[in-house]
Amino acid sequence: MTKAARYVDHMYSLYRGRAAVTVGVNSELNSVHPFVFENRLNIPIGLIALSPDGLTNPDSVDIYHISAFMPGEGQGSEIMNFLCEIADEYGVRLCIQAEVQSNGNPAMTQAELLAWYHKFGFIGGNTMQRAPNSPSSTE
Repeated sequence: MTKAARYVDHMYSLYRGRAAVTVGVNSELNSVHPFVFENRLNIPIGLIALSPDGLTNPDSVDIYHISAFMPGEGQGSEIMNFLCEIADEYGVRLCIQAEVQSNGNPAMTQAELLAWYHKFGFIGGNTMQRAPNSPSSTE
Protein backbone atom coordinates (compact mmCIF):
# COMPACT_ATOMS: atom_id res chain seq x y z
CA MET A 1 0.00 0.00 0.00
CA THR A 2 1.38 3.43 -0.95
CA LYS A 3 1.95 6.28 1.52
CA ALA A 4 -0.97 8.12 -0.07
CA ALA A 5 -3.29 5.11 0.28
CA ARG A 6 -2.28 4.66 3.95
CA TYR A 7 -2.99 8.36 4.61
CA VAL A 8 -6.43 8.23 2.99
CA ASP A 9 -7.30 4.94 4.74
CA HIS A 10 -6.29 6.46 8.08
CA MET A 11 -8.33 9.62 7.55
CA TYR A 12 -11.37 7.72 6.26
CA SER A 13 -11.24 5.26 9.17
CA LEU A 14 -11.50 8.07 11.74
CA TYR A 15 -15.08 9.02 10.86
CA ARG A 16 -18.41 7.21 10.78
CA GLY A 17 -20.07 10.01 8.78
CA ARG A 18 -19.24 8.79 5.28
CA ALA A 19 -21.03 9.57 2.04
CA ALA A 20 -21.29 7.33 -1.00
CA VAL A 21 -20.26 9.47 -3.95
CA THR A 22 -19.30 8.80 -7.53
CA VAL A 23 -17.30 11.44 -9.35
CA GLY A 24 -15.71 11.66 -12.77
CA VAL A 25 -12.08 10.66 -12.33
CA ASN A 26 -9.24 9.39 -14.47
CA SER A 27 -8.80 5.66 -14.97
CA GLU A 28 -5.69 5.46 -12.79
CA LEU A 29 -7.46 6.65 -9.65
CA ASN A 30 -8.30 4.07 -7.00
CA SER A 31 -11.22 5.77 -5.28
CA VAL A 32 -12.51 8.97 -3.75
CA HIS A 33 -13.28 8.85 -0.01
CA PRO A 34 -15.81 11.48 1.10
CA PHE A 35 -16.62 11.92 4.78
CA VAL A 36 -17.97 14.26 7.42
CA PHE A 37 -15.01 15.73 9.29
CA GLU A 38 -15.30 15.80 13.08
CA ASN A 39 -13.11 18.00 15.27
CA ARG A 40 -11.19 16.65 18.28
CA LEU A 41 -14.43 16.93 20.33
CA ASN A 42 -16.20 14.65 17.81
CA ILE A 43 -18.36 17.53 16.59
CA PRO A 44 -19.06 17.44 12.82
CA ILE A 45 -17.68 20.67 11.31
CA GLY A 46 -17.24 20.01 7.60
CA LEU A 47 -16.99 17.77 4.57
CA ILE A 48 -13.89 16.35 2.90
CA ALA A 49 -13.23 14.05 -0.05
CA LEU A 50 -9.72 12.58 -0.44
CA SER A 51 -8.08 10.22 -2.90
CA PRO A 52 -4.65 8.68 -3.29
CA ASP A 53 -3.27 10.21 -6.49
CA GLY A 54 -2.59 6.88 -8.20
CA LEU A 55 0.32 4.75 -9.32
CA THR A 56 2.35 7.55 -10.88
CA ASN A 57 2.28 9.65 -7.65
CA PRO A 58 2.12 7.13 -4.77
CA ASP A 59 3.07 9.79 -2.20
CA SER A 60 0.38 12.32 -3.24
CA VAL A 61 -3.19 12.75 -2.01
CA ASP A 62 -5.76 14.73 -3.96
CA ILE A 63 -8.21 16.81 -1.97
CA TYR A 64 -11.37 16.69 -4.08
CA HIS A 65 -13.51 18.64 -1.66
CA ILE A 66 -13.15 20.57 1.58
CA SER A 67 -15.87 22.69 3.14
CA ALA A 68 -16.81 23.93 6.58
CA PHE A 69 -20.39 23.78 7.80
CA MET A 70 -20.03 27.28 9.28
CA PRO A 71 -17.77 29.28 6.91
CA GLY A 72 -15.85 32.19 8.40
CA GLU A 73 -15.70 30.71 11.93
CA GLY A 74 -12.33 28.93 11.70
CA GLN A 75 -13.69 25.48 10.91
CA GLY A 76 -12.00 25.35 7.50
CA SER A 77 -8.67 26.23 9.11
CA GLU A 78 -9.22 23.57 11.77
CA ILE A 79 -9.86 20.98 9.05
CA MET A 80 -6.87 22.06 6.97
CA ASN A 81 -4.52 22.14 9.99
CA PHE A 82 -5.49 18.54 10.77
CA LEU A 83 -5.10 17.39 7.16
CA CYS A 84 -1.64 18.98 7.00
CA GLU A 85 -0.59 17.57 10.39
CA ILE A 86 -1.47 14.03 9.36
CA ALA A 87 0.05 14.53 5.87
CA ASP A 88 3.33 15.47 7.58
CA GLU A 89 3.07 12.40 9.78
CA TYR A 90 2.50 10.13 6.75
CA GLY A 91 4.98 11.97 4.52
CA VAL A 92 2.48 12.70 1.74
CA ARG A 93 2.04 15.63 -0.60
CA LEU A 94 -1.42 17.24 -0.63
CA CYS A 95 -2.80 18.48 -3.96
CA ILE A 96 -5.86 20.63 -4.58
CA GLN A 97 -7.52 22.56 -7.38
CA ALA A 98 -8.31 25.92 -5.75
CA GLU A 99 -11.72 27.00 -7.01
CA VAL A 100 -14.22 29.24 -5.29
CA GLN A 101 -17.48 27.38 -4.75
CA SER A 102 -20.63 29.06 -3.53
CA ASN A 103 -23.33 27.40 -1.45
CA GLY A 104 -25.46 30.51 -1.15
CA ASN A 105 -23.28 32.00 1.62
CA PRO A 106 -20.72 34.75 1.05
CA ALA A 107 -17.62 33.16 -0.45
CA MET A 108 -13.96 34.12 -0.62
CA THR A 109 -12.64 35.67 -3.79
CA GLN A 110 -10.18 33.58 -5.80
CA ALA A 111 -7.31 35.72 -4.49
CA GLU A 112 -8.47 35.24 -0.88
CA LEU A 113 -8.78 31.48 -1.39
CA LEU A 114 -5.25 31.22 -2.82
CA ALA A 115 -3.89 33.30 0.09
CA TRP A 116 -5.75 31.01 2.52
CA TYR A 117 -4.14 27.88 1.04
CA HIS A 118 -0.73 29.60 1.06
CA LYS A 119 -1.08 29.96 4.87
CA PHE A 120 -0.94 26.17 5.09
CA GLY A 121 2.15 25.82 2.90
CA PHE A 122 0.45 25.19 -0.46
CA ILE A 123 2.24 26.58 -3.50
CA GLY A 124 1.13 27.19 -7.06
CA GLY A 125 -1.70 28.99 -8.79
CA ASN A 126 -5.10 27.38 -9.10
CA THR A 127 -3.50 23.92 -9.08
CA MET A 128 -1.74 23.82 -5.72
CA GLN A 129 0.32 21.37 -3.74
CA ARG A 130 1.87 21.11 -0.33
CA ALA A 131 4.96 19.00 0.39
CA PRO A 132 5.18 17.32 3.79
CA ASN A 133 7.14 19.26 6.40
CA SER A 134 8.74 16.21 7.95
CA PRO A 135 9.81 12.75 6.82
CA SER A 136 7.28 9.94 7.02
CA SER A 137 7.16 8.21 10.38
CA THR A 138 4.69 5.47 9.38
CA GLU A 139 6.54 3.62 6.62
